[in-house]
Amino acid sequence: MGIAVADKATAGDLAAEMKALKTRQRGILKRRASQFGNGHLQNSWNICTDIQRQWLRRRPRRLFQGGKRTTRTGTKNQQSDLKQRGWTFFWYTLLPLLAVLCISCGITMWQNGDAVSKFMQRYSSQYQDIVHNKLNYCNRSRSLHDIFKEIRANVLNQDLAINQLEQVFVNQSSIQSIALIGSSGVGKTLTLRILLELYPWAENVQSLAWNDFDPTDDNTREQAVEDMLHNLAHCGRNLLVIDNLTPLDKDYVAAINAMLATRSDVAFDSGDNNTHTDLKHLTIIYVFNLNRLLDDELYDLQREAVQQLPKTTVINYRNFNLDDVEECMRHEAKIVGMRVDDKYAKEILLSADPKVSGCKTVRSKVLMYGELETDNDATEMPDLLTVKTN
Repeated sequence: MGIAVADKATAGDLAAEMKALKTRQRGILKRRASQFGNGHLQNSWNICTDIQRQWLRRRPRRLFQGGKRTTRTGTKNQQSDLKQRGWTFFWYTLLPLLAVLCISCGITMWQNGDAVSKFMQRYSSQYQDIVHNKLNYCNRSRSLHDIFKEIRANVLNQDLAINQLEQVFVNQSSIQSIALIGSSGVGKTLTLRILLELYPWAENVQSLAWNDFDPTDDNTREQAVEDMLHNLAHCGRNLLVIDNLTPLDKDYVAAINAMLATRSDVAFDSGDNNTHTDLKHLTIIYVFNLNRLLDDELYDLQREAVQQLPKTTVINYRNFNLDDVEECMRHEAKIVGMRVDDKYAKEILLSADPKVSGCKTVRSKVLMYGELETDNDATEMPDLLTVKTN
């Protein structure tokens, strides 16, 4: 027990000495600080104290930032590992699976081509029904009776030609080749204009003016026809019009029809419309203009030259005479709501040349000489055929 008391006493004396030492050091520093006027020691003391305080404040910050850098590095490593695993999964699992799936689909489509084609056709038909808001929009057996009724109301004195044209459309063969033959002003262009405007599948209509090309450049013409055939549609029936042909171009009809026969996407049969429903159906119309400025013998020769076109239905438009021109004048005056005085009507008939221009210039003359019809103008135009005998 005496030893413990002695140790305790020694520890107390040591603490007292240390406290006394610190007290003496402070006293010395204060005296030296008071001796130097520039406060050098005091400044040194303050600098040491500030450095110690800053170090104590920054130590937790360094510890925290060190842990944060460690966490950020770990996150980057994890992201890199995930990315590497994703690429590994893509190259060794997903890509082979996609390749096997594509090969399987290709083999299935090759073995069941007809079924796939029919499925796509049904899908396309339903899509067209929705887009055009019409049920069975792509049905090729739709009646064109209303169109030909409108043609008969506007194309005068060509009943035979119009009946033949309607009969070709009624036959519903998969491909139809038609040639309209006639001189200027007899109704060929008007027939086509009404047909194109009222055609049930307006997006399937394509036209080509044959005289727009250099007569010696057959390659350009062939390419133009190829472009038309490339744009054929499955929905409904396609309508191609090649206008402004002359009897010298009759050989191109056989060449174009032969080009159609070589295409595998075009149905080239005659008869039942239910066959080859997955192929494209089309009607192609060739318009031949005959030159009435030639004498009658040469005119008959050029008309005869285009009567035997291969695999083509030839429809001839009759030539007009002065009776037809008078009827055209009455018809045009009624359409535009005008009346023509007897004096001007006789002048129109006397200046008309039905052999060369038919009714082509009648409307412009009616608009030039006619007057707007009023309610008081109830009387019809008198018969003016007597001018031919005067």
